[in-house]
Amino acid sequence: MMTDAFLAQVVLTDYPSPTVLANLKRNASTAIPASLSTHYSIQGHEWGALDNSPFNTSHAHHFSRILAADCLWMPDQHANLVHSMLHFLTLDAEGRVFCTAGFHTGRAKLAAFFDVAAESGLVVEEVYEEDAEGVRREWRVERDGGREDHTERKRWLVIARLKRRS
Repeated sequence: MMTDAFLAQVVLTDYPSPTVLANLKRNASTAIPASLSTHYSIQGHEWGALDNSPFNTSHAHHFSRILAADCLWMPDQHANLVHSMLHFLTLDAEGRVFCTAGFHTGRAKLAAFFDVAAESGLVVEEVYEEDAEGVRREWRVERDGGREDHTERKRWLVIARLKRRS
């Protein structure tokens, strides 16, 4: 059972556009029971921009868990995303980043994220692929010599758990 202390620390973020944040608020109010509405907050955050808001500066190394869902599709933003992850992730050895992303934009884009993460101070503890039926398979940077069927590829997600390098 989750405690109130745990729930009070939940923060949902997205790009700090009024339109994007309004959509996130609508989605949260639909998906999260009203009884929990005081246990989460919604904040705008631009990856890599860490000193531009009171939230960013006051929450440095604050979170023990970071969930990144479908955030790996923009290779030009991987370094900024990892920079934000490291900024917000606790310095405690138990801190973890959980990532999940679909292959709809291509396997190479997702694979590039893990390279940037490793170069920047995150270690992949576990990474695998899973489909909508719960079937797991080994993560591969490339499948079928790079000729992976696009329709088949879209059935799968990459799921990873990362931590700070010791």
